[in-house]
Amino acid sequence: MTESNQDPYVEWIAAEARRPVQLAADARVRIMDAVRATPLPARPRRGSRWLTAPRTLALSPLASAVLAAGLVGIGVLVGISTTSRDGRQQAEQPTAVAANAQLPVHDSLQVHRFELRDPLASNVSLVGDFNEWSASATPMERTADGKWTVTVHLPPGRHVYAFIVDGAKGSTWMPDPAALRAPDDGYGAPNSVVLVGQGSAT
Repeated sequence: MTESNQDPYVEWIAAEARRPVQLAADARVRIMDAVRATPLPARPRRGSRWLTAPRTLALSPLASAVLAAGLVGIGVLVGISTTSRDGRQQAEQPTAVAANAQLPVHDSLQVHRFELRDPLASNVSLVGDFNEWSASATPMERTADGKWTVTVHLPPGRHVYAFIVDGAKGSTWMPDPAALRAPDDGYGAPNSVVLVGQGSAT
């Protein structure tokens, strides 16, 4: 784990721990003199009273600096231990959420017109991957010149479709004669393909 992956607070603690402490030349001598001058505690009559008795600890400035450096080191170790192997913090971190999160864009739908010329058909429906292949979802309207038309809003991309034509011989599933043929879908039904571009109506 590199320092760039650490929490900024942990990095500050680590920097403080690495900062050299300037000691006076006679610091060791003064510390040892202070230790020798401290009287030994009287032997307690009962061990439990000696262990639980309150004590006052007087530290010199140098000893305080050494103790502070030790506490900083403990903080660094605790910070490292809360980081998982992949560098992420194990504890949950607050996540900023945008106040104006974008909603799904619906204005990218494009208008596409489907046509089939069959004057003998009694009714025609458009089926495709955009209407779950429902024969009743998208009925087509007949024009005066024998064409069947319908306008559908489609998202940009590739769409597979076909026509269901009801005529004198019954219902017929047929592809669009004026469009590209789709690959075999495994069910033996012929389909067509339409490519809808971004920002252009067809």
